[in-house]
Amino acid sequence: MQVIKRAAICSDDAGMNVASLSALIRAADAVRCSLDEQRGGGGCGGFGTTTFLARFDLMDRGVWPVVGWYGDIRLKDLCVSSEEVSQQSGSSPGGPVSREEMYAEVWRLPMTKIADHHRVSSSFLARVCTRMNIPRPPRGHWVKLENGIPSPQPSLPEAGPGDLQVWRRGDALGAVSRPVPRAPAPRKIKPEQLRISRSRQHPVVVGAYEVFEQGRVIDQGFLKPGRQRLVDVVVTKPQLEPALKLANQLFLKLEAAGHRVMFAPSDRTYARASFDEHEHPPKKPRHRHPALWSPSKPTVVFIGTVAIGLTLFEMTEELEARYIDGKYIPTSKIPSQQMRRLSSTWNWSTRMDFATGRLCIRAFSPYPWTDWSQSWKEAKQCSLRGQLDEIVQQLTDAAPVIARLVEEAEEQARIRQQEWKEQIRRREERERIRLQNEAREQARADLLCAIKQWDDIKRIQAFFSDAESSVLNLPEAVRCIAMDKLAQARELVGELDPLQALLEWKGPQER
Repeated sequence: MQVIKRAAICSDDAGMNVASLSALIRAADAVRCSLDEQRGGGGCGGFGTTTFLARFDLMDRGVWPVVGWYGDIRLKDLCVSSEEVSQQSGSSPGGPVSREEMYAEVWRLPMTKIADHHRVSSSFLARVCTRMNIPRPPRGHWVKLENGIPSPQPSLPEAGPGDLQVWRRGDALGAVSRPVPRAPAPRKIKPEQLRISRSRQHPVVVGAYEVFEQGRVIDQGFLKPGRQRLVDVVVTKPQLEPALKLANQLFLKLEAAGHRVMFAPSDRTYARASFDEHEHPPKKPRHRHPALWSPSKPTVVFIGTVAIGLTLFEMTEELEARYIDGKYIPTSKIPSQQMRRLSSTWNWSTRMDFATGRLCIRAFSPYPWTDWSQSWKEAKQCSLRGQLDEIVQQLTDAAPVIARLVEEAEEQARIRQQEWKEQIRRREERERIRLQNEAREQARADLLCAIKQWDDIKRIQAFFSDAESSVLNLPEAVRCIAMDKLAQARELVGELDPLQALLEWKGPQER
């Protein structure tokens, strides 16, 4: 650890002061970044003094030692450097930081110093802490500690679904590890645990009423809002407010039981299961157009780390209806006098679906390849509000069942993936053998062609050799004509090299 000597430089020669200070900087093995001059009177035998403040960068540490009158001072006592942050936390700039390490850093040092160490802004680091579900020191925390006033430090909460586990500089905050669904130990929830404030609104429900109210109305009066990141509620306009109040109470009771309600995170695939809005589903499924509204992300409650999807919808029922003035009206709502005046020529009766005004809470497994659902329907004489405590308990009890289904589904998915990889391996092996056989066949055909070419060249060369030997025995006049003919024939045939075809041939391993 470096030690800076504090000394008063009693001289009116600024150049000497700077030179002395530069020597001090060199002795401290530092680099001078800036130099400011502060003049004051007296202090050293009555002489005027000039005090210089120099900024040091020791091993990439920003420190402000003061060149003054007082004894020795250690750099570590002046301020906390980025190297000290690294030594205390065990993290390095750009390296991975676990959730526990980040929590320890945040409560040991101010956010600005940690942000400088990781080379990010303090606001971005605050977002990282939020993404990792790490509590941060409140405003005035460090001032209280400096003045000896205690400031409580909350403990690190357990990592919940969707919470970032490890962060490194440059990572996207949406990338998190995929959690394994594990249900907590079975327990009986006491009624006093589920007492909630009626005036409180759950974050998932906040602002949903205005968006739904501005949505367009489709068949049977169902609302279809323009946004998709909303609480999973499918109702008509008259039932919008009661449905949101019911959903709010359910979510608050689940939170009171220790279960987290939120939009499905992006740590893995969560799918919103389709449902039949009929109070008494028909034998044959019906495809409605336009389709009912569905959110982009399902609303889920986490029991431990097991996600359970929640949908609140208004049920429909099939009734006999008459077509009057461009719309279908249930015959039960048409006065008897009007029914007698209706002409069968201009209106007709049929069976249509109508909203009942009764709600249904549907819980489902949002995990792929898992089939589990449970519904609680509102009856004419029985409201769902009185069943919320029982629903919370049943959802808690269903978590182990869904966790087992997810485990079985992932095991089946693993088996299917292995089978798929084995199929790919076999297909690649068959393709490799096919290409190898084709290469052998092609090499054999090319070799036979080269052999035939070799025979042709040898036969042509033997022809010219025999012809030249025979020409020598002819009379001179005929011999000249024959030699001229042979020269023309050689020029026409061209240069013949029997080894060239063999050298150009490629074996099976070369293909």
